[in-house]
Amino acid sequence: MALAVSVTTTLLNAVIFVGQLSTPASARTTGTQISKFLDDDDFVAGVAKIVRKTVRDYCTVGKKNGIEC
Repeated sequence: MALAVSVTTTLLNAVIFVGQLSTPASARTTGTQISKFLDDDDFVAGVAKIVRKTVRDYCTVGKKNGIEC
């Protein structure tokens, strides 16, 4: 059973690897479009708000547990 799982996993990884190699580089550059989010003021403000709230919550819990913020 373990041998069958390992062989299946290896073959699946090989198929994924070949698929990655056969994909043109231009198709993989769509990640550069994600950087447009950083130009969006609403997105940046939303992320900053989430980060501030997370840090505030961490520090609040940290004070209860003796963690310095």
